[in-house]
Amino acid sequence: MKTGSVVTVGTFDGVHLGHRAVLAAVDRLARKQGLARVAYVFEFPPRATLGTDPFAGLILPIDLREHLLRDFVGRVVLAQFAEVRNLSPGTFVKEVLVQRLGARAVVVGEEFRFGSGRGGDVAMLRTLGREHGLDVRSVSPAMVYDDPVSSTRIRRLLIEGRVGEAAALLGRPPILVGRVTEGERIGHDLGYPTANLSVGPQILLPADGVYFARAFSHDRRDHALLYVGSRPTIAESDRRCEIHLLTPPEGELYRTRMEVHVLDRLRDDRAFSTLDALGDQIARDVDAARELIELHPLSGSPIGG
Repeated sequence: MKTGSVVTVGTFDGVHLGHRAVLAAVDRLARKQGLARVAYVFEFPPRATLGTDPFAGLILPIDLREHLLRDFVGRVVLAQFAEVRNLSPGTFVKEVLVQRLGARAVVVGEEFRFGSGRGGDVAMLRTLGREHGLDVRSVSPAMVYDDPVSSTRIRRLLIEGRVGEAAALLGRPPILVGRVTEGERIGHDLGYPTANLSVGPQILLPADGVYFARAFSHDRRDHALLYVGSRPTIAESDRRCEIHLLTPPEGELYRTRMEVHVLDRLRDDRAFSTLDALGDQIARDVDAARELIELHPLSGSPIGG
């Protein structure tokens, strides 16, 4: 293999279809030229760090992004935007891409911006690339429903609970991951035991409501109901995620890591007059979920392994 690398730069939040098009181009070019494949990845979107865009939350935590990125690249370099935010475009290319990452080629999306104040674009990157002997390639955006795929667009869909449309842009279902924590056992008392999922505070949750999902934990995979909300029936204020497995688990789930693939939205969250009325609604939710099992078999694997 030659000395040097093909580099791509970004947040890659969600590792959606647009990201995959860029990453696939990195993979093809690197293999053709015998170069290493490198992704330089920010944990948080630079615009959120700069405060120029409202930040709703991350689609995926950095560890799951890294797992997905390694399907395309051999090396993932994790970075904080604060490390480079004040570098001029020229300094970023010279010190980060060329000197630190050994870039011989760079592959980015057409809307790529870089350098202090996001002053550099693809045209400037090509100009700077010629000065440093870099082969600069840009990739057109992936299009779904006649619009470009973007992390911002996916976040809007999740905020609205439109998880099926978000899945079309991601190329997979939206995912939540966390540890199972202790709860008040209200679901257990109603006859529908739930696992409380502790999701990282920076992760964007879908709109409050009840969803049909797949849940992975230990060596198990199960169909499940996912509840997102603040439990208005008991006048709680904290937003939470709860999982009810359609097949009762054998053994304790407490403290286990669970990965949940969100497949379909069943209904909005709402308050019920009594806990018995809530229990009756959960029974209807379970019935609705079972009707979806044939459309969503227990296929696939957890990203986190």
